[in-house]
Amino acid sequence: MFHRNQSKELDNIRGQLSAMENKNRQLRTLIEINTYIANSLEKEEVLKRILNQTKILLNCESSSILLVDRGLKQLNFAVLSKDEEGDLLKDASLRMGEGIAGTVWQNGIPILINDAQNDPRFSDRADKMVKNTTRSIIAVPLTVNGEIIGVIEAINKLDGGFSIFDMQVLQFVSTQSAIAINNADLYNKAIRDGMTKLYIGKYFRERLQEEWNRTSRKNHNLSVVIFDIDNFKGINDTYGHQAGDRVIKEVAQVLLNNCRNIDIPCRYGGEEYTVILPETNREEACVFAERVRSVVESLRLEYDDVTIRFSISGGIATFPEVEANHPSDLIEMADMALYHSKKQGRNRISCYDPKVMGKSGK
Repeated sequence: MFHRNQSKELDNIRGQLSAMENKNRQLRTLIEINTYIANSLEKEEVLKRILNQTKILLNCESSSILLVDRGLKQLNFAVLSKDEEGDLLKDASLRMGEGIAGTVWQNGIPILINDAQNDPRFSDRADKMVKNTTRSIIAVPLTVNGEIIGVIEAINKLDGGFSIFDMQVLQFVSTQSAIAINNADLYNKAIRDGMTKLYIGKYFRERLQEEWNRTSRKNHNLSVVIFDIDNFKGINDTYGHQAGDRVIKEVAQVLLNNCRNIDIPCRYGGEEYTVILPETNREEACVFAERVRSVVESLRLEYDDVTIRFSISGGIATFPEVEANHPSDLIEMADMALYHSKKQGRNRISCYDPKVMGKSGK
């Protein structure tokens, strides 16, 4: 009898210790989430980390964040913990009231379901696209200043069903996620040009210095490209400034469509653009710049019953293939290469060559 009581007591102690360890693990994870938010203003990066930690925190199969597109009145899959699902759902969206997430967006009330397949509110459209089966789900609204900006979901608890405590944890995470999204959006507005959505000149100079320092330490390549719209004054004089603005935005969109995640496309002046290409040699920078030039040349802008065609010229400088002592040297060399493209007839790309274009004066 004594041994049985002693054994039961030990089991109780082990259970309590296990529960304490689990609580400590959850607390550490919540602290990590707060740390990510405090130390990063890159929205996708911080949300991805939050979702990965949510999987650990709630011991679930996957998690996702959907964000409201006010203009289109739909809920888009913004970030998913599984990259392969993110690729499959990148163009998917939900209407208000559609599925669990759409219902949470509509009502602003969290939902916990442990038998999703038999719940009338559940939509299996996303499941079919990713070839998955949702068994259990928690969905919580993301709210900023009283406005629902999206929904965070935890999907398929690995050990049984989700609990009310799990939902309370996800509500805490949703608050932190909403703060992260709001901070990142405010930061993005501060560093991006309102018309083109490209980075502004101040951000370009700061990032170029950072990439220069990193390249110098690691002995990597760093390229800078400067583009300029050919005969832009003629476009404005012939078709008007509104048409000129449309052309500026069209070129900016081509840059955004053709840049990698690590590239830094900026609006450098009125009709001038710069792109920082980290870890990119001269040949790779030429391929990129030529692709952008070719796409722009093929564009046709319909404006006031007139078809406007336009082109760009570009100049490239690559370190350490060129001798440069400061990041501003790269800008000057790329600018000299751009000027050479203009002199050679426009609508072309040139790489800086000191034998042909002279040396940087820096």
